Amino acid sequence: MIKGKNIDHGKDIDYNDDKVGAGFQLIEVVTTDQDLKIEIWDVDFQHALEGHPEVTIERIRNALKNPVQVVQSKKSNRVCLFYSLEIENDPEFGKVYFCVVVGVLGTGKGKMETAYEANYMKNGTILFIKK
Repeated sequence: MIKGKNIDHGKDIDYNDDKVGAGFQLIEVVTTDQDLKIEIWDVDFQHALEGHPEVTIERIRNALKNPVQVVQSKKSNRVCLFYSLEIENDPEFGKVYFCVVVGVLGTGKGKMETAYEANYMKNGTILFIKK
């Protein structure tokens, strides 16, 4: 189970203060089965969409609520990668995952940084695995 306790989240970050004052809009907050509240902001969604046109709110929501695995990033202990399995056996690519990169803001809360398709899961400390 992942509740942020395995991640060095330091003190809570007042991320919302930067966003609200700058005119950015909160699209939604997805609450995972592990009771993490993950914010999706329009600026972060747009950033993901510009580099990865396959990104949709529905795919993000599904990966956050139904991950097959959650991995702590090797680059930053404040980042988690939520993977959902989209295609089990594509003839050309094999398995196709959808990954949502989440920055931890504090205990039990985070924000989506970006999202993309991948044909493998990155290595790192496994925080959750679906059994």
